[in-house]
Amino acid sequence: MLSLLIISLHASFDSDGREIFSCYSYNTVAEYRPNIKQLQILLVSSNNSDCQIFPAGVNINVTIGSVDFVTAVPPPNIPPYSYTISNFGYLNTSVLVIEGFSLPDDGTGTGDEISIDYLLIEVYSYAEITRIEILEMQTIISSLSECFNSNMPVTLTQTQFTINMTATGLCRIQISSLNSLHITINGNSYSFDMTNTMLQNLAATYAQNKFFSLKLTPPGVNPLAFSTLQHSWDATGYLITISGGIETRIELQFSSVKYTSIAGFYSLSFMALNDGEFAFITLPIIAKVYQLSLTMATTGRSYNNMIFRFQVTVNGQTRTFDYRGLKYNIQINRFFFACSDMPSNEQDACAAFYKLVQVSNNVYVTCSGLFYANDTLIGAQHDVILYYKQQWERTYFIIKDEQTCLHLESSTSFTFDPKTQTTFNISISKKINSTSYGSNGTFIFNSYYNNEEQICFTNSTLQKLIETEYFATLIVTQGTNTFQNLFWGVKNGNMKKNSLATFVVLGVGCGGAVIYALSGFVRFQKQLYAMKRKKTV
Repeated sequence: MLSLLIISLHASFDSDGREIFSCYSYNTVAEYRPNIKQLQILLVSSNNSDCQIFPAGVNINVTIGSVDFVTAVPPPNIPPYSYTISNFGYLNTSVLVIEGFSLPDDGTGTGDEISIDYLLIEVYSYAEITRIEILEMQTIISSLSECFNSNMPVTLTQTQFTINMTATGLCRIQISSLNSLHITINGNSYSFDMTNTMLQNLAATYAQNKFFSLKLTPPGVNPLAFSTLQHSWDATGYLITISGGIETRIELQFSSVKYTSIAGFYSLSFMALNDGEFAFITLPIIAKVYQLSLTMATTGRSYNNMIFRFQVTVNGQTRTFDYRGLKYNIQINRFFFACSDMPSNEQDACAAFYKLVQVSNNVYVTCSGLFYANDTLIGAQHDVILYYKQQWERTYFIIKDEQTCLHLESSTSFTFDPKTQTTFNISISKKINSTSYGSNGTFIFNSYYNNEEQICFTNSTLQKLIETEYFATLIVTQGTNTFQNLFWGVKNGNMKKNSLATFVVLGVGCGGAVIYALSGFVRFQKQLYAMKRKKTV
């Protein structure tokens, strides 16, 4: 693919330094990417032990040579590109990247760039230098289909659609001249120009390889235009950029189309992490559940299986967690997925993803309720839910005789002042039966907290509540600083943690592939029918 390069080393060094020869092999190549103004020198070490003398801090000079210098009028002025590397290593530095690299025109008035006949690369420190002459160079145009990562879902509501995209940075020259966005959904076309603040943000910060969530509301949209009862979707889109009078079209490849039918479906919904588990809380509004059931009834078909699908995206990576059942049960509203419960070949990847979510400030979480009549989708509810970043990596109760202790392990960002009073607000939801939790009250304790891993309280009521399975919300306040942790499980004298996974169906997927670990179905076949008959709202 790459042209053969001839490398030679100069025999003189006009300083008191020492020139070192044969540091790099004939396989060293250069790649020029004009559409992102970037030059890459792909170094291939010759494993010359003499070259390991270079320190971590070196200077780089890149000089361009061209026969066009002879005929160009006036001759192009191309000064050497110079910069410094502070982490150079002869054996492990394999790429030199020059940003903002561009070639002048050839002086003929045609706008053509000069051709490059050689590059002189000089790597030098205070006392050493090595030179590389590259006599040919490969020009590469990055594909406009690689402007964004492949995971680009579109979410539809009744009046709005959201495009989630992660920039690769490969098209920063084009995106900096962004002009408009065009979307077509089931034959309906919508256009947005640069008066849209979200497009302005995309153009201004694309080069930072950021995650973008474009929330777009077309004017005059029929609330029924984005009905969720259609099984097949046709969605396409593209960006238009204009630079120097030249229009460029960048196609958007949507990975999926998701949908939501009822706004405000949940009174509360969020995801949290604790002790190696992903927790998803979805507390629906009864009237909205009833509305969804009536909407599905208009299809004339009854669903016989459903999926609660949670998708977590961070840094362009997505994992999917599925809960499956035969019928919807409103009391199942807390879902726990532990990496340790995954198949053995998935546990390491799940744990790595868990750690990635922990340290990221840009986590995107969605929850989808999908209802099927056999293999046909007849109803759906889709929502973006919040992610609560935990203050402590691991939180649980420990029972010690008459005391109940909070275990708070690995505080992430704040050091508490032991001289300032700290308030611990604990809300307990205790497990009522195999499928439901009920609120059992709030407990407030004040203490001078010195960042210990354990802080203990004496309260017999609290201790009795947590002796069986529970779910807890912890809000810690010191001065103007407030932190929230969600946790579950208790350790007693035997140090065995209670499990909440007995009624959870686990599923994990990456890149669209879903692996299901099915542990059981919850069968509540008469519930929605009974709701309709009673006309409960």
